[in-house]
Amino acid sequence: MKTPLHLIMVLFAALALCGCSSQAPGSAGQGGSSAKKAPSPKAAYGRYRFGMTQGIDIGAQPLTLPEFSVAELMSRDRVLAERLHRGGMRLQMLPFYNGKDIGDFLSTGELEGGIFADMPALTAAAGGDVVLVAMLKQGAASIVARTPMLVKDLDGKRVGVTLGSAAHFTLLRALGNAGLAEKDVELVSMEVSEMPRALAMGRIDAFCAWEPTPTIAFASYPEFHLVHKGLNYGFLCLRRDFVASHPDEAREILAAVARACFWMREGGQLQQLAQWTTQATTQFQTEPFALKPEHMMSITRRDLLDVQSSPRIPEMLLREQEVLYQKFLFLKKIGKIPETASWAKVRGSINLAMLREVMADSDRYALRGFDYRGNTETDGTR
Repeated sequence: MKTPLHLIMVLFAALALCGCSSQAPGSAGQGGSSAKKAPSPKAAYGRYRFGMTQGIDIGAQPLTLPEFSVAELMSRDRVLAERLHRGGMRLQMLPFYNGKDIGDFLSTGELEGGIFADMPALTAAAGGDVVLVAMLKQGAASIVARTPMLVKDLDGKRVGVTLGSAAHFTLLRALGNAGLAEKDVELVSMEVSEMPRALAMGRIDAFCAWEPTPTIAFASYPEFHLVHKGLNYGFLCLRRDFVASHPDEAREILAAVARACFWMREGGQLQQLAQWTTQATTQFQTEPFALKPEHMMSITRRDLLDVQSSPRIPEMLLREQEVLYQKFLFLKKIGKIPETASWAKVRGSINLAMLREVMADSDRYALRGFDYRGNTETDGTR
């Protein structure tokens, strides 16, 4: 039997209290800058029960929005659970602290899928083991400072960042546009959850992070200032061998993503989703989630629901003129992707057809048959 999601989250959080925190990707000295490192939390994942019989394990990050809200809905989707059960399978959604760790477990086959940002998704796609099947975010990574400043004013400053992440890319691109280089700042490697407090305490002068960290920071510390924003994406990835061996189940998972987006557009549902996501994230980090429901709802609308009508991956992202290709080049430059990796291989790992097929057959996949555990207003008949 699979370990229930909420019990896993509680266990993970308890272990985290013992001093486990994630090691950020990257290494000190990249581009001539220095970066302090945090210890690895891999021991915490040792309690996870991967590879259970006929199980589908998908990793997600509770501290990333709006992606985790979609993951939370998928874990509560009785329609998905029933349809997977017909084939003798079940979904287990597992919480992770960062996308790099999800990518690591995807590469070993312990996870069948992952919901994470564009940088770990590109890294996984370059290896050829996964396919990107849905886009769950088109948002921004933001540079936030304690005092009013321009990007050029970061010269000589300490900047918190998760190395190798979309935020790292955004920071370096902004520095370059301002005539600065990575060596002109002191990078301080840290998890996004640490950044607002570190900035308030003066341990750093600025940070660059994705949502919801900037929104949490501004809500907790109104004196903070926005310096710059850069585009980033979030994706659902599935292992290529899982899609090949279980095509029906892969499509049911995609149907659950589409169904979640339809349900979120129903009047009043985002409020309920904000409550569920807050509960799950609070359990994960063992302290109250410092984000008001209205802020969470705003992020979900802005970065997911208002982007386009469905969670499909826009074909234009495959072009070399787009930012996804620039991030691919950045990952090669810092050694996260082999120099021999080709953009053609990454493009071939982005599946545009499967979600279109699911969306085109709404009745077959019950895309509007809402039935979420914990919600008495949905009964599977709509």
